[in-house]
Amino acid sequence: MQALTIEEELFCTRYELEILSGIVNLNMLERWVPGFCRANTHKEHVCRYNWVKDFVKNKTVLDIACGTGFGSRIMATEGGAASVLACDIDERSVKYASLKNRNENLNFRVQNAENFETENKFNVAVSFETIEHLHNPQSFLQCISKALNDDGMFFVSTPISNAPQNDKPDNIYHVTEWGFKRFHSILEDYFTIEDVYLQLYSVPPKIDNRKISKALRKAGITKANTHAPVERVEPFKWQPNEMAAESIGTKWAGYQIVQCKKK
Repeated sequence: MQALTIEEELFCTRYELEILSGIVNLNMLERWVPGFCRANTHKEHVCRYNWVKDFVKNKTVLDIACGTGFGSRIMATEGGAASVLACDIDERSVKYASLKNRNENLNFRVQNAENFETENKFNVAVSFETIEHLHNPQSFLQCISKALNDDGMFFVSTPISNAPQNDKPDNIYHVTEWGFKRFHSILEDYFTIEDVYLQLYSVPPKIDNRKISKALRKAGITKANTHAPVERVEPFKWQPNEMAAESIGTKWAGYQIVQCKKK
């Protein structure tokens, strides 16, 4: 890959520092930039793309809301996709992606997820952690459907709310978050759901930390983490007979990745 110019390196450095400042000042992450985000956030994103790359070999792929393009490059290289068109609404993110994650079968383009247009049809569309940011998710899903071949597949992930629909999420960058089954009903207006995969963390029990701390001090223990959440970050297929839908979002928090087929 051709080396970046000094101007290009400076642009990338400024972009990375802006991402880092969002974490420091707001305790929030809007863009996934490897090396400039929390380790668990990076792991969650990488696990999604390492999982989906097994579905894209020799396929034409559309990656919507690609951010800085790290995941797009995984599909283009390790996944062996025939081609990847990666789109994002933010011009600076697309510029960063085209500098840091360029590859011969990977193209980046500025597009709005809610009204994007493409000249070609795709075998696979991927959109991770996007739909919760949108004011018009229905328009987004219509655009995805139009962009797919008749037998095209769509892989979409989103956080799981503990309410059927939350229009005031804690994350300031999110517009809406949905409960586990409610999200499926939205997708089913446009797609046939084939499988659902999960990335989950157990919700720790509500405890009185003051009483616990007092008891630990009496026992001579100054620090403990006996209620650390159990994590299952590698995507695994949801089996209704093994995990009740009602427990997802309440007993378990995290993300769902839904594998869909165009209707």
